[in-house]
Amino acid sequence: MTPRMRSATLDDVPQLQQIVQKVWAIGSDFALEEKYGSVGDERWDRWLVPKVMSRLWNEIASILVTEIDGEIAGFISYAVDRNRGVGSIHYNAVDPRFQGEGIGGMQLDRALEIFRQEGMEIACVGTGLNEGHAPARRMYENAGFEPVIEYRMYSRRLD
Repeated sequence: MTPRMRSATLDDVPQLQQIVQKVWAIGSDFALEEKYGSVGDERWDRWLVPKVMSRLWNEIASILVTEIDGEIAGFISYAVDRNRGVGSIHYNAVDPRFQGEGIGGMQLDRALEIFRQEGMEIACVGTGLNEGHAPARRMYENAGFEPVIEYRMYSRRLD
């Protein structure tokens, strides 16, 4: 049961989507639904999953998957901005069945290694401030990331 990382392929996309659907019930689309009920008369994942998957399709060359016994346990996507010298983590997700085993940190370490190899000077990642994102914040802070700016999403019902 040793994790193995490799580059993602198009064949991995359905499994990545399953992970997205399992783990992103902590983001803004979910929060809007909790506050107001179904938005657009559909569940939160109807809005979130296509957004995330569209980005993943476009970034397939910059996605690493982690496999355990041939099964995708998690993935990380990233971007390298050579003009600015900034590497950005976009998504770092671990299937709930494999959470707590250090996979998210292992994926992060590999992305940071890539950033260094590419000559990046700074690594960035964004995450929510809600309780659902607390484990991610702890992982990034333990890896030496420091908060730069806080972000808050506001909403209101239109009458």
